[in-house]
Amino acid sequence: MGFGICVIAVVLGGCGGQLQGASSPPLQNGSLMLPRVFGMPPHPNRRGSHSLTGRPLRSLAATSASAADSGRVPPIPPVVSVTDLGTVTQNPVIYGRDGTFSALVQGVSLWTFGDTPMSVPGKLGDYWDDNSMSWATNLDASHGIVLNHDLLDDTGAPAEYLPYLLWEAKYNYAHDQHHCTQKPCGAEFAMWDGPVIYDAARSRVLFFYYELWRTPNKSGWTSVGSGIAVGSPPHRIDRPVENPGSRTPTLMWGPKEVAYNCGAVVGGKWLYGYGCVNGFLIMNVQIARVPLAAALDKSQWTYYAGHGNWSANPKAAVTIFTGGAAANEVFYSPYLGMYVDVYNPELNNDLYYRVSYTPWGPWSDAAFVAAGAAPYQKSSVDYAGQAHVEFAQGDGQIQYVTYAHPTGFLREDLPLLKVVFGKPGERATSAPKRRSPSAPNPLRRSLSRHTSLP
Repeated sequence: MGFGICVIAVVLGGCGGQLQGASSPPLQNGSLMLPRVFGMPPHPNRRGSHSLTGRPLRSLAATSASAADSGRVPPIPPVVSVTDLGTVTQNPVIYGRDGTFSALVQGVSLWTFGDTPMSVPGKLGDYWDDNSMSWATNLDASHGIVLNHDLLDDTGAPAEYLPYLLWEAKYNYAHDQHHCTQKPCGAEFAMWDGPVIYDAARSRVLFFYYELWRTPNKSGWTSVGSGIAVGSPPHRIDRPVENPGSRTPTLMWGPKEVAYNCGAVVGGKWLYGYGCVNGFLIMNVQIARVPLAAALDKSQWTYYAGHGNWSANPKAAVTIFTGGAAANEVFYSPYLGMYVDVYNPELNNDLYYRVSYTPWGPWSDAAFVAAGAAPYQKSSVDYAGQAHVEFAQGDGQIQYVTYAHPTGFLREDLPLLKVVFGKPGERATSAPKRRSPSAPNPLRRSLSRHTSLP
């Protein structure tokens, strides 16, 4: 995201050596080389690299609901208790970031982020990354979450993880304000993070992402499209070609299409992607699916048309629920036997949730989770709420939830809540107070588009 919302990622390890950053000369055509990834011992933040080893996440044991459950709305399970655990511990040089998509990738909790302002310059002198990546090696969140490793450049500063095509990198380099040779100076193509899916069967990580174009002399940005990058052993991330012959060959969804990248979950052989469409003060959510093995083949994606029907026509997709601002990261809870979406509604500090027996619904009404912390000013709002299911305990009864909380101009932290669910009919032991809806956060991304591509 970009002090607004989401994008995509790859990691697979730490970084020494050169990265292809947003304003650097081109190195690889749509791929990022990460030297020494697997098999390396862990090193602390800011100095060194880390290998990813362990067990997969989001290869859910649940496939789909039984036929008896698939057509009915489940009873809403109660929130038994909510415990404030402070904020997620991050690298102190980072001023703030959102996005916060995460997944269990070979034994570590891998997080991706959007726009990342920071107190130290990176390799090219910038105090800003368009996307960044961190990970946690301790999966016990009962006393907090510590992102104790970052993807770094060879100066020790947080680095971007999404690779640029040659023409994108050349454009950004020519318009870089440090050595601008083409106007408008400061214009750039940027990428924000999206859902992260570990595909253990094919030894790859799928990183959904969103690409945009922006310039400092115009408000907002222009949508370029969305795609899926692939992280694969031993040490690289690629943006595979999806649309040969076009100017943007790596993008699966164009700027005027619904991109199914605001949430994703695996159920059995299927990868389900959630697409978000802005309405008036609401976020309308649609769903599409594809065999996980064929995730990069757009022709195999189908779209939920309602009443148990799936269509090859994207225009047949229907709204399945109104969801969250910046994220709708659905997960399966074995404890509940349900799929769950925890989210911040549009222009609302508070967290809500919905449940369903299947990824496509029917979904329950929204229910209240907890009040969000008040932002630093009334014109700001909390957003990007989601659960990080790799930290779940009690077979999914206990979930750890974060959201982006503005604390100042270009400053945010990530409050962490421990949320305990009960079985339907069980009484809650505490009832957190609701707050009134907030005004729009000028730093948070809306889905409106401005300006035009160069």
